[in-house]
Amino acid sequence: MFTLSITFSYQIKICYNSKMIFLSLKTYKESTGEAAIRLLSCVKKVSKETGVKIIPAVQPTDIYRVKKELRIEVWAQHMDPIEPGKNMGWLSPYALKEAGASGLVINHSEHKMDNAHVKKILDKAKEYGLKSVICGFDVEMVKTFDSWGPDFISYEREDMIGTGISMLTKEKENIKYLVSVLKNPLIIGAGISTGEDIRQAIKLGAKGAILASGFVLAKDPEAKLRELAEGFIKK
Repeated sequence: MFTLSITFSYQIKICYNSKMIFLSLKTYKESTGEAAIRLLSCVKKVSKETGVKIIPAVQPTDIYRVKKELRIEVWAQHMDPIEPGKNMGWLSPYALKEAGASGLVINHSEHKMDNAHVKKILDKAKEYGLKSVICGFDVEMVKTFDSWGPDFISYEREDMIGTGISMLTKEKENIKYLVSVLKNPLIIGAGISTGEDIRQAIKLGAKGAILASGFVLAKDPEAKLRELAEGFIKK
């Protein structure tokens, strides 16, 4: 008589609904420390009321606090493809997970890197079970990154980031093309700041948006977030 033990190992692709807002908090004073808690205190309520998944990407010093106090999903703004050990000044995936992060932004326009390094970070994130959104700045770059299998792929026209002018005004055809060829959900950035921007992005086939100053520096962040989220449901 004997006992047969079989272990199955497999990876499940994390799926979200088609309503996504990524909030890039960057390093603004308005989104640091106690201010980050105040700023994000509306996220759970707005998300629940609108059915839109809202994920803030915060500074590494705020991940643990945001997760613990607000009990919302939180992502990191960057990660280094390293293991725990002798890596003074670097940011490991192990540390991010221990702090409470469940994903990260890779290759933001303010923290760009070459493609080989982007791939290393993505591979390490997958190894640790961290979700990802990779930022690309032209059509071919976005297609390359998409082929590597991130959870989300963001298309951001660099010269329109932070301008308050939506890239949708000049990139509609490229966005429609990308939607037709990409394997992973497309997120739109660069100048997205209103509910109407969201509506237009969704009409083109995008699954969500990523933005920073439009939310962080808004006079009424909760009202702005609600406006953005309602862009998914109002025609």
